[in-house]
Amino acid sequence: MRILITGGSGCVGYYLVQSLLEAGHELVLVVRSPEKLPPEVRAHRSVQILPVDLRDIGAIRPALAGVQAAILVATAWGGPDAEAVIRDANLALTDALVAAGCGHVMYFATASVLGRDGRLLPQAAALGTEYVRAKFGLVQAMETRASAQTRITGLFPTLVFGGIPDNAFAPLSHFARLLLQVRPYLWLVRLLSAEGRLHIIHAADIATVTRAEVESAGQGGVARVILGNPATSADDLVRAACRHFGKRRLRLFTLRRGLAEVLIKLFRIQLSPWDRYCMENPDQSYADAVNPAAYGLPVAMPDLGAGFISLGVPPVR
Repeated sequence: MRILITGGSGCVGYYLVQSLLEAGHELVLVVRSPEKLPPEVRAHRSVQILPVDLRDIGAIRPALAGVQAAILVATAWGGPDAEAVIRDANLALTDALVAAGCGHVMYFATASVLGRDGRLLPQAAALGTEYVRAKFGLVQAMETRASAQTRITGLFPTLVFGGIPDNAFAPLSHFARLLLQVRPYLWLVRLLSAEGRLHIIHAADIATVTRAEVESAGQGGVARVILGNPATSADDLVRAACRHFGKRRLRLFTLRRGLAEVLIKLFRIQLSPWDRYCMENPDQSYADAVNPAAYGLPVAMPDLGAGFISLGVPPVR
């Protein structure tokens, strides 16, 4: 299958490109900086590289002939370009792909724009960051592109783990970097208890699910796929980290909303409207989140301990 991919040099993109090449697919990679791709990918006979900006549709259009599926991963994390890249560029590319006969367009959104029931969350549009608002608008507009001949699949990652330390071609995800930065403070974190439920998923598992979806013979229409391991509590994550690093879990302080408000005032913490909404709604779990197990496929990171091991951090016995 001839598949176009944007964002192939990012954390998720690294695993996705590797997985699809292993499966024998032909890839068209749209990347601004080809040097960020592994040398073996750049030299692969089944890879065509377009070293252009996602917004340069004119430069991309000639390569769309014969593209059967597309996976749009590239994004912007905020700032003035957020809507132009996340929404406008992806829509323009999708329109060009559909016009060229591409039957399946998959795009990456974020689970933050969905409520627990999987429907679009109005608060994400009203209160979200530039990134969240742009992703919300992307979902709304992308789904109007679906037809009997064109399948539009939205991929909604939860907290993404992944990357390989000291490997410039497999950058760490934001969440993986955060956990590594928090590790020295585990002695303090182990004393705290907090409300909240959430999902995590490894980028390798995202790639596995994406490959399964792109290889499926689905009909036209709209699909939403929320990506995450089974939901876990914030306390369970701390407990798993303590177990991995051989620390005793103590739970001396519970960070309930009232105490959080006191700390916010005491330390003059500035919360955005979206930060406050998330604090007031700590259950960020989804009934329909899936990982590779839902497709009968192996899971690379079934739990947090496996995630730390993937980062080269062995358990302490």
